[in-house]
Amino acid sequence: MKHIQIAKLYRSGRFHGFGLAVDGELLDQQVDTNISTKPNELPYITASFYLKEQQAENPIIIHLDQHEQIEDLTAKA
Repeated sequence: MKHIQIAKLYRSGRFHGFGLAVDGELLDQQVDTNISTKPNELPYITASFYLKEQQAENPIIIHLDQHEQIEDLTAKA
């Protein structure tokens, strides 16, 4: 499983906002991000993305039960 990173975005040397990245690359089609914080809770981020027609019509399938079994095996190693 890949982990997200919060990216600080700059344009012409000026801070432009935050985005989400994976392996140092900004995720495409981001519309906005909102970082929320509350006392005594972990901060969280809400992100919105444009969804292209092909993505909506042909989503990939991920079987979470199989993925969790792989994570359990790697955690025990």
